[in-house]
Amino acid sequence: MENYVAGFKSNDVALIDKMVKYPIAYIKNGTVTMCDSYPIDPKSLKEEKGWDHSVDWKFEVTAVNDSEAHAVASAVRCRKDGSRIESVHGFYAFTKTVDGWKMYAVADTTF
Repeated sequence: MENYVAGFKSNDVALIDKMVKYPIAYIKNGTVTMCDSYPIDPKSLKEEKGWDHSVDWKFEVTAVNDSEAHAVASAVRCRKDGSRIESVHGFYAFTKTVDGWKMYAVADTTF
């Protein structure tokens, strides 16, 4: 998850790509879309929302076995002046591959 956050902070989708097993399932608004590239563009998201940074990051691995893991993360997105834009909560599913743990599903909700 550290690489994921680093990639998101720096708009480095290539870094995020290293931890994804494509196609990836993107779950949003009651639909599942299979994507051949990462479905969330950090740069566009930052521009659309005026998002500068996030605070109050929380990560938790909620389930793990030898081949699969689930994790959740949450944070508060803020503008440059520190004012709050929204809270975000994400769910991530991982599978163990010969190259290590790879994300194969992501879902996010903002409020």
